[in-house]
Amino acid sequence: MLAYLALATAMILTGINVALGKIIVTEMPPASFAMLRFVLASACLVPLAMTEKGARASLLALTKRQWFEIFLLSLFGVVGFTTLMLIGIQYTSAINAGIIASSLPAIIALLSWLVLREYVSPRKALSVALAVVGIACINLATPETSAGSSHVWSQTLLGNGLILAAVTSEAIFAILTRRYANMIPPWTLTMIVHLLAIPITLPVLMRQDGGWVIPQANASFWLLAVYYIITASVVSFYLWCVGIKSVSASSSALFTALVPTSTLLVAVFALGEKLIMLQIVGLIAVLASLFIGLKASATSHSTT
Repeated sequence: MLAYLALATAMILTGINVALGKIIVTEMPPASFAMLRFVLASACLVPLAMTEKGARASLLALTKRQWFEIFLLSLFGVVGFTTLMLIGIQYTSAINAGIIASSLPAIIALLSWLVLREYVSPRKALSVALAVVGIACINLATPETSAGSSHVWSQTLLGNGLILAAVTSEAIFAILTRRYANMIPPWTLTMIVHLLAIPITLPVLMRQDGGWVIPQANASFWLLAVYYIITASVVSFYLWCVGIKSVSASSSALFTALVPTSTLLVAVFALGEKLIMLQIVGLIAVLASLFIGLKASATSHSTT
């Protein structure tokens, strides 16, 4: 029961942060906030990693190729996901972002087939197809505030595309982490990818913002920013690690359905966004994709 509670809380926090990102980027440029997140998260993670047994030995045992792959973990799973998500949320609604983010399991299945040549069962193929239908509905949904405005619709499409790119980066991260989850202690791995994210983000920061932009914002913004950083990089990760120890992978993935749910609640009740019919259809299609994909995974595990 505690494992389920940990997984549920981790996904709820993730969904809330997707919506809160829309508030944060109105005060601070995405690249500058991403750098702030990586620096503060690293400061929190270093002492946590130092308490793990075997942390130093696991890092010293890594080959040059493995360090390169960990660099890719940071590039896609930390820098790519965070930066693309924060930039994309500027152009689309939090509702759209939450729904697209929940297509992660389907994108992982698609990439596993394209890159790793893994077998895709008919159920998994249906899962991917439903995710495509759901995202198509989101892209066809015209914001009520811009009825007939092709310019705003094109901006929304750009935002949706960036969110999808962010989720694809996270899917690449999920595939790559399969080989390192048991090699490096969890806090240590998280610390390393966040530390590597700092120099990786620097060129993006200089190009996008011309330097690290620290806004003259009020205390409420900084409380929100710190909450976002701690929950996204420390708390959610820890809770997920706690839950995943005693829950199967197929069962734990079921909790990703809470991401669009919590995002939608914050978007509607806190941000004042309105849910339209095509978004509802898209949400249903993506959730159906999630459940069918998880059922396919559970079936394959039971037969092996």
